[in-house]
Amino acid sequence: MLKTLRENIRHLHWILWVVIVTFIALAFGGLGGLNRGADADIAATVGDAEITQQDLGRQYRNLEQRYQQMFGDQWSPELAEQLGVGRQALEQLINRRVLIEEAGRLGIEVSDDEVRKYVLAMPTFQSADGRFIGSDRYAQFLRSVGYTPETFEAAVRDDLLSQRISQVLAQNLYLSDREIEDAYRQQVEKARIRYVQMPVARFAAEATASPEELADYLAAHPQEFQLPEQRQASYLLVDQNLLRDQVDIPDSELQDYYREHGDEFQQEERVRARHILLRTGERSVEEARQQLDAVRARIEGGEDFAAVAREVSEDPASARNGGDLGFFARGQMVPAFEEAAFGAKVGELVGPVESPFGVHLLEVTDRQPAGEQPFDEVKDQIRAKLAQERVADLARERAATLAGQIEAAADDARVETMRQLAENDPALFFYEPAPFGRNDAIAGLGRAPAFTEAAFGLAKGSVSDPVQVPRGWAVIYSQDLLPPRSPELAEVEPQVRRAVESAKRKQLAMQRLAAAKQELDGGKSLDEVAGELELTVQESEPFGAGGTVPGLGAVPQVADAALGMKEGAVGGPFETPQGAVLFQVSERTEFDPQSFQAAKEETRQQLLGQRAAVLQNALIQQRRQELGVTYSRDIVEQYKLAGDSGAES
Repeated sequence: MLKTLRENIRHLHWILWVVIVTFIALAFGGLGGLNRGADADIAATVGDAEITQQDLGRQYRNLEQRYQQMFGDQWSPELAEQLGVGRQALEQLINRRVLIEEAGRLGIEVSDDEVRKYVLAMPTFQSADGRFIGSDRYAQFLRSVGYTPETFEAAVRDDLLSQRISQVLAQNLYLSDREIEDAYRQQVEKARIRYVQMPVARFAAEATASPEELADYLAAHPQEFQLPEQRQASYLLVDQNLLRDQVDIPDSELQDYYREHGDEFQQEERVRARHILLRTGERSVEEARQQLDAVRARIEGGEDFAAVAREVSEDPASARNGGDLGFFARGQMVPAFEEAAFGAKVGELVGPVESPFGVHLLEVTDRQPAGEQPFDEVKDQIRAKLAQERVADLARERAATLAGQIEAAADDARVETMRQLAENDPALFFYEPAPFGRNDAIAGLGRAPAFTEAAFGLAKGSVSDPVQVPRGWAVIYSQDLLPPRSPELAEVEPQVRRAVESAKRKQLAMQRLAAAKQELDGGKSLDEVAGELELTVQESEPFGAGGTVPGLGAVPQVADAALGMKEGAVGGPFETPQGAVLFQVSERTEFDPQSFQAAKEETRQQLLGQRAAVLQNALIQQRRQELGVTYSRDIVEQYKLAGDSGAES
């Protein structure tokens, strides 16, 4: 088996120096997440394997708990959205599934006995005296977090399989003593500096550029301002959104579609509920129940549920909507909440209900039986879908007609023909953008790869076939092909001026600090020199190799110089993104051979883990492409996955 794995990963050895990527969270025991609005049970597929919404809910909560521990009181739903926790959770599940599929392909197995030992060793399932809590309590706990013993143990097996892949990868890596020593040096060699930074902004008034200086700079740096290959082109845009009023779909067609695509409108039994959540943790379950009893009394006394939810609910996502969770089917909520919701009558207050999130008061506001959705409920949805298809077809047909009209015009009349066509049709727009390169934004479209590719594929004087762009369909007339060239000063004067004035400001800052260094060499202290320059002496936190100095940012020349100097030595001046810096080494921790020998094996294992992670990530990316990853439409919309693997229909 190891020989098979070596043969399959040998071609990936070059990846070892790629930046390490974090993936696969090996965690269990998370709490099922409340549904965020997706209706489909399947979130994604990896080859033939499915990742369910329930899987995603559990992984989301696992990841959310880790972030909560990391950020403490700063954690919020808004921060979760900024960090993309949902997408992270999904990608972790996909990557783990890829590893599991790979383990199966290579014949790597985990025995029932290994799973049993792993579970028995988990602190969650041990009593105070270190013994197993018993089958009944074990099953009860798993039910509370959305598992059965069978599904949980299957998840454990999958986790162990992914770990086994990592271990095998590490076994097939070799590290030289030099690599280990270099890694150790990066960990232990540190410096701290006191420094003054001269901002370039101080010299803005002095750093002006004459016309002669601009011309000289351009002549000395022609490659810096080289214009790439460009195209000069005009185009007509058929804005399909403006064609909607030209599309009329009779009810008879909507009914035909409904009859012919009945499978699209099947639904499970669903309820719509709203809730008020009081979280537990800082408060006990009993305290939360007592407080929620008081909230229930307010609503039973006549207060509006939605208003109370906005005031007191600790689920920010739903509180903004008066506690409304929308419609959901079975399997999309944590078990206790789901049982209460599906067992309630419409309009009935239920609770307090305990869940892993806290204590809930809920009300079912609507119920839909399983079966086919009524035509009246979905006809607007059908109309929108068919209208979108018709509008796209109409726009494409209109663009094809326009292409023929432009082709028929004389070469010297084509631009004017395009302008006149646009003037006579409110859904047409004529654009004559400035010359553009392959990576430039296009006037009227922004960045449009399909448009740019089509434009660069046209011969001079030719007209394109219709090109689909975000706003509709475009027809391009290629007026000129501009090869790479050196520009005249007038074409790039603003860029040249910025470059010249920036260089002069940095030069003046460096000169001022070079003079200050001479004063330091003459016996003055850094504090005295800083006072004369009206600058503040700052002190960094300790830093090592890698180029980043706390307070200064990525300045490898400063970091390398400081790590090569003794305590008390003066370095600089060096350019920084903000100006120039002069520093003195205030603290220096150097490499100790004896300490290295003591830590050599630990360093080796750390480095092996990092290298194995890089190799594993390369393996995952390759297998993802081979297996194919497909996301559900709900997931594509929720996480804005346009451009990723296709959505399921």
